Amino acid sequence: MSYKKEYLIKEISNNLAFSSKSTALENVLGLFDSNRTAQNFFSKLFSLIFGYDNLRELDKLNDIVNYPAIDLGDENARISFQITTQKDSQKIKDTIKKFIEHKLYNKYDRLVVFVIGEKQSSYTTTFDTQNLFSFDLEKDIWDDNFLIKEIDKLDDINRLERISSFLIEFLQEFKFPDNLYQADIKSLIQILKRDFGGTDILKTTLNIQRGDDNFIQDIKNPANNLSWEFFKNKIRGHIKYNKNIISFLTDPINKDLQKEYLEVAQKIQEFYKNPDNNYGSFENVFIEVFNKVNLLYSDDIANKTKILILLHNMYFNCDIGDNSINND
Repeated sequence: MSYKKEYLIKEISNNLAFSSKSTALENVLGLFDSNRTAQNFFSKLFSLIFGYDNLRELDKLNDIVNYPAIDLGDENARISFQITTQKDSQKIKDTIKKFIEHKLYNKYDRLVVFVIGEKQSSYTTTFDTQNLFSFDLEKDIWDDNFLIKEIDKLDDINRLERISSFLIEFLQEFKFPDNLYQADIKSLIQILKRDFGGTDILKTTLNIQRGDDNFIQDIKNPANNLSWEFFKNKIRGHIKYNKNIISFLTDPINKDLQKEYLEVAQKIQEFYKNPDNNYGSFENVFIEVFNKVNLLYSDDIANKTKILILLHNMYFNCDIGDNSINND
């Protein structure tokens, strides 16, 4: 095995393990907080690994909430997938039963159950397909280990690079740093001040009006036309760093940095309120501000994530965005 391939396989393995761990933690990181996110992720991943160019998310394709029995399907290759965190035999039995009830064998010759993480060490149950389609006990229950073995068989370095790049791009915003140190917060404020600050301060104190989920869902988000899904999937996982940020900002020794933080907050507010920008949702403001930040290295994933952490906590602490539905 070439050094390049060995490096890529290791990187891919680590990222797959991360995605599974995130899911097993019941979406604490927000990675698969909605079933559609999981479908989108594995649709693209399976297409890259196995060349299923016509693999589609069936919920989205049919504009329904929960397509029966399966999540993904490629009618050209006549293969279908159920994506699940449940590894027991009963889940597989239920999937096969629904697959038959809805006559999905007319579109697909093969059903694969993909267990996110690790499947059971063995399955002794017989799964009855009534000879209507293919389901092999040994070959059609997949998990992360199966994917790694299949990826390891690939000799095309360009393909491996595409798989690795996809995983990095998809997972980067969910890979949270273990800690957010004072030096990190200082650096983040200075980066934002450099690229997005520079206005006179109209606001002189921190709000620190932190709210629980009810306040965010009932008042803060509607006032800013920000969806609960966006908050749940993109912001909530970053709130665990809030205590560190507040502690830093309220420390008298950091009063100059607090001033710079407030300048940035005011600039973002002006940007949001400017009628020429016409942002219908604060989600777009996050995107625009983030895009204006110039990091030294474009692939500096850690700093990109930390920038988002600070911006999301500014929103959570009510230093940016509207804080009442009437916006008085």
